[in-house]
Amino acid sequence: MSDAGEEITDIEQGGGDDGGEFTETEYENLGDRLQSSCCGICIGLLLFFGAFPLLYWNEGRAVERYEALNEAEAQVTTVFDPWDVDTANEGKLVHFSVNITNGDNNNDDSNNGGLTDPIFGIAAPNALQLHRHAEMYQWVEDKTTRTTKTYGGGKKKTTTYSYSKEWKDYLINSYNFKNQNGGQYQNPATMEFTSETFTADKIMIGAFQLPQQLINRINWDEDLDVTLENITNEELRGRAESYDGGYYFGYDSINNDNDVYNNDTTTAVSTSSSSSFGGGAQVGDQRVSFRETPPSIITIVGVQSGGTLGAFVSETGEGGDVLLFKQGNLTSVEMFDAAEEENKFATWLIRLAGFAIMTFGLYLVFRPIEVFADIIPFVGSIIGCGLIFMAVLISSILSLVTISIAWLAARPEIGAIVLCVSLAVVGLCAFGVKKFGKKKSEDDDDFIAAVGGKVVEAPSTAAANVVPTVMAVNEPPTVYALPEGQVFASAPQQQPYAYVGSAPQQQPTVTVSAQPYVPKY
Repeated sequence: MSDAGEEITDIEQGGGDDGGEFTETEYENLGDRLQSSCCGICIGLLLFFGAFPLLYWNEGRAVERYEALNEAEAQVTTVFDPWDVDTANEGKLVHFSVNITNGDNNNDDSNNGGLTDPIFGIAAPNALQLHRHAEMYQWVEDKTTRTTKTYGGGKKKTTTYSYSKEWKDYLINSYNFKNQNGGQYQNPATMEFTSETFTADKIMIGAFQLPQQLINRINWDEDLDVTLENITNEELRGRAESYDGGYYFGYDSINNDNDVYNNDTTTAVSTSSSSSFGGGAQVGDQRVSFRETPPSIITIVGVQSGGTLGAFVSETGEGGDVLLFKQGNLTSVEMFDAAEEENKFATWLIRLAGFAIMTFGLYLVFRPIEVFADIIPFVGSIIGCGLIFMAVLISSILSLVTISIAWLAARPEIGAIVLCVSLAVVGLCAFGVKKFGKKKSEDDDDFIAAVGGKVVEAPSTAAANVVPTVMAVNEPPTVYALPEGQVFASAPQQQPYAYVGSAPQQQPTVTVSAQPYVPKY
């Protein structure tokens, strides 16, 4: 083991076509863990205090968005003939449903304006978008980590790297693998075919052109079946094989001189071992499929601006832009209802994020206590669970109070209700703690009554945890109250000596002795 408290062990290193595993073990001592956890306090404080403005801002954002949507809904005008640009609606917020089409083909019977893949020549004349999806068979590294605690406050972290071959639509740089197994786990340096999306230059919604910012919300694509005859490039057609509605290319047919990642340089490797598709997939093989986005009916809400639509902005300029777009034939009420549901979802998502950030920050602040208690692993785990519970409880209360204050500033009538609920929750928690303490006190009183004794001030010997040596055989037991809140009872000689400790569940017993007594917990 090194001075830094770290050790790396190669447990298993497999090879072959099925891949293998490489295991790395790292040890961290108590001192390093305490140092790391103390540094985490600074990060924890930043997260903890940063959660408050996030939660406060989110509530204001939600109210502003709600008001902007209500203002827009009150002004919207439904257009029944979106194929005609009505100048009377210029600058107004309009709503309509219409077919969305490829504008390059509107007046072109030859469909020469349709979408075409420039490499394969695959055409989709009426589509709004044409998607080429390319994948390559590659080595993939998966990492799993398991952490265990050791006696003395240390930690053992075992990381297992496993290797397998999978189809991926992006290039994996095998040079970054933890283990390359003598050069076996290597991928080609390039992909001949990559995924790409082709979009019509002009997409029309009736007489209007679709706003550019809405193009990425066109998401109803479907499979486009192709055959070898659809490939216009003869060289590609000769190398391709039909596969599940798309094309398959063996690595040896792609590039016999394709480089692979190999340490610090790239070197060409022989592909003579690569088999064709009929013999099973080999690293470097590629498959290509196509999807298209066909015309469909859509509903849009936006401000008419010439031959297109823009976003609505509230009078205050707050609440964000209102430019609504969905597939299907929807009324204006349905469109705004959906927008309000999206606003609610975003609000709750940010609330949970703020709560999680605050909780994690508090846990980082408390964590040195858990790390120190890990000297005995199971004790540290128990304390860790308690610290997490405390962090969750405190964060819940503070999050509710922060949200209440934010609503008081935005909507006082609603904020007052939320604040009352928050205070009620805090009150219930305080009542529960008080009730628990009272029940413990009553349990102690019941025990004193059970032994038929009385509570008196502790004598000097009792204060020093020394049991009195002179006792009458038939003397009733006396319960001495120690300054720190503990009590013990004197009893006849040779009789069990009853002790009531601070622990609420058990009352340990000791035997009368003239020697100083240390309670057993």
